[in-house]
Amino acid sequence: MTKVKDIAKAIETTAPLQLQEDYDNAGLQVGDLEAEVGHVLCCLDVTEATVEKAVEVGAQLIVSHHPLLFRPLNRITTGDYIGRTVMAAVRAGISIYSAHTNLDNAAQGVNYRMAAKLGLQNVKPLAPLPAVRLHGIDNAEGYGSGAVGTLPEPMSCEAFIELVRDVFHADCIRTNKATLNTVQTVALCGGSGADFIRHAERIHADAFLTGEIGYHRFFGHDNILLIEAGHYETEQYTGELLQDIIREAFPGLKTIIYNQQ
Repeated sequence: MTKVKDIAKAIETTAPLQLQEDYDNAGLQVGDLEAEVGHVLCCLDVTEATVEKAVEVGAQLIVSHHPLLFRPLNRITTGDYIGRTVMAAVRAGISIYSAHTNLDNAAQGVNYRMAAKLGLQNVKPLAPLPAVRLHGIDNAEGYGSGAVGTLPEPMSCEAFIELVRDVFHADCIRTNKATLNTVQTVALCGGSGADFIRHAERIHADAFLTGEIGYHRFFGHDNILLIEAGHYETEQYTGELLQDIIREAFPGLKTIIYNQQ
């Protein structure tokens, strides 16, 4: 029988925990590494509704991208959704595991999945991780923050914005008024990636796509098309990515994707 620790090992083979940022809290959040698992629910966020869905489908493990427990807790009560979610999972005997910035920084991780959805070619990390962060990882090429690749053919800015809207089902997109006419080299970072705008400019990308930029950070970047498509929207395919990792390692294991927006 597959155990939580077996699934954690499979995920960490793709996204080693040492790749996570210092502020992060990836790994087992709730539960028992020795618990047996026959059904896994893969998701972006863990909420009370996520646990309810896991109970409904008979999942013993929730694997998420965003950690439920991100900051230290002083208490676990029904006074907030985190406490209620933890208590519901414990009552139901459901374990919770999260792969966050370690999956962001992994080769073929979250940003590579975004690039694939856009049809980008020759994809590589936007900001490769230094060798010291990769110590002990075999075949560590391709690890880093964000991603950059090229479209098969140049597109007008308007056409690329529409492509982003369609691929990520983004009802609301914010952009700057860039001076360029066409887009071919695209840099991106799922979630809140405004810190990587300068990286995109340094490699002369035509466009930079991320989930959150912030009002004032749009200014002063006239030579690159900036696109803010939404945190959820840019990372919505992470559940699919996690499911693919688990299915490859355990073909007979039941999995389901559940994304609550």
